[in-house]
Amino acid sequence: MFFCWRIDMRGRKPDAPGLQQAKGNPGRRKSAVQKRMDEAERIAGLLAQAPTGGDPLAPPAIIEQGPAASAAVAVWRDLAPRLRATQRLQPQHRPMFALFCVYFSEWVIANEDIKANGLTQRVKTVAGGVMERTRPIVAIRDKAFDLVMKLSERFGLTPSDEYSLFREQAVAFAANPGLFDREQPQKADAEPAAAEAQADNGSLIGAMDRMDSAPPTLN
Repeated sequence: MFFCWRIDMRGRKPDAPGLQQAKGNPGRRKSAVQKRMDEAERIAGLLAQAPTGGDPLAPPAIIEQGPAASAAVAVWRDLAPRLRATQRLQPQHRPMFALFCVYFSEWVIANEDIKANGLTQRVKTVAGGVMERTRPIVAIRDKAFDLVMKLSERFGLTPSDEYSLFREQAVAFAANPGLFDREQPQKADAEPAAAEAQADNGSLIGAMDRMDSAPPTLN
């Protein structure tokens, strides 16, 4: 009579992440779970860090670290004051605008690499020959460009997007006076209100209002 024994070769079942952390790691290297937890805590600390210098629109700490930090901060410092002046950047918008600055800096870095090293590289084929292929950095640059363009729409950073955004703001203000930190004029202030209306006629929003026309009617 022959007996067949089943041998399980799968090894020991790994502990749950919480239990593994409680037991510790007997080796000198951190476990993969601990590394992920440490990185999550580091990022959470950067996100929760208050703006420096008391400025609610200072660059967030999370973009002040990493290889693209200097470029990302430079983009922030260049554009943030202009966006703030036109009511397009508020403290609650900092995370989204930080993404724009990071992607913009990635595009700049990738583009500089392409200018220095070219679009293509020579690689060996399976047959032993050599052929030209597009360098991976080109795809990185193109992906960063797409993300920059998508986020630029949110803040009106192209002429077309800026026009559309200002026009929407003008319509929203007309329907909701006081929405953009401008008080609704009282009846007793008819003359100041008229003067303000004349001033608005020379502004960008006033110019766009004058371009509005009633929709066509069907006879």
